Amino acid sequence: MSKFVSCFFFAFYLVLLWAVFSMHNMLAMQMMAIGMLLEAAIGLIHAFKRP
Repeated sequence: MSKFVSCFFFAFYLVLLWAVFSMHNMLAMQMMAIGMLLEAAIGLIHAFKRP
């Protein structure tokens, strides 16, 4: 992954951590699902990208 994408996910998961500790459980679950889907999509794109 690029540095930008890594920094984006780091910030995204910091916000997710805040949502968990501030008891915004539904927001945290939605953010977790979005983050996992985005990471899987990026991995899939890189796996099928032509060299």
